Amino acid sequence: MAYLTENPERWVSFYPKFRTGFYIEKAGYFDERPQVNTSITQLIIFIALPFLLFQSVWFLLLLPFILLFGWGTLYINLPIKTGIEDCDSAAWGFNYHDNKLWIYIGGAGNFEGGRKWKTFEMPWSLTWIRTSVLMKDGYDWFHETKDNRKDWSGDENTIGSSSWIEKNKWKETHPFTDKFDNTIVNATISVEEREWRPIWFKWTKLFAKISKDIDVQFDNEVGKRKGSWKGGTVGCGYNLLPNETPFECLKRMERDRTF
Repeated sequence: MAYLTENPERWVSFYPKFRTGFYIEKAGYFDERPQVNTSITQLIIFIALPFLLFQSVWFLLLLPFILLFGWGTLYINLPIKTGIEDCDSAAWGFNYHDNKLWIYIGGAGNFEGGRKWKTFEMPWSLTWIRTSVLMKDGYDWFHETKDNRKDWSGDENTIGSSSWIEKNKWKETHPFTDKFDNTIVNATISVEEREWRPIWFKWTKLFAKISKDIDVQFDNEVGKRKGSWKGGTVGCGYNLLPNETPFECLKRMERDRTF
């Protein structure tokens, strides 16, 4: 009986690139055969590890690197019929992405509740701390934080509501030339600042990442997609450089960016 897969003759897939993680899936992507996700370097070290340990137990320090990092991505399908036709089957092992360690602990496919896992944030993983909006006087800021969220339900007289912020934030409007066809639109700019900190160091600004940007709203579509069913760009952001004014930032965007 043929295997439940579109490519039963392919047992190994190789890609010349780095990968993170080592795990076994109960079945592949709409392929009933169990699949091993690994790399050439991981397999080499696995094979050599017993000999290395015979020399010194210090080689056990290689284990985290074996499980998480390798070059020469390999997908190995095992000759076992599971009868599973699903896109995301149960899995066991480790993976690393998005600054998280993912530990797969079984589960089932998409049609049976989904794969199960535990995740652990890395110390350097960034978490959002605040979004600050420059207000009308050009000095004061409204700070949105975890404990002081923007109120989306209040009207423009409710302090901290989105409409109140929109009414009272600093704004300037300037002409903007769309490089696509040299038409001129009006661009209204405001200033926002965002801060993130490593999750293990939220209590200090020492390792904070801060980004200050202009928020740009056009009164007409710009770019090569304007007038199409996809639509052109009506708003965007652009990073403010140190000692640069919002107007200078807008002009730099006008000069350097293509929509």
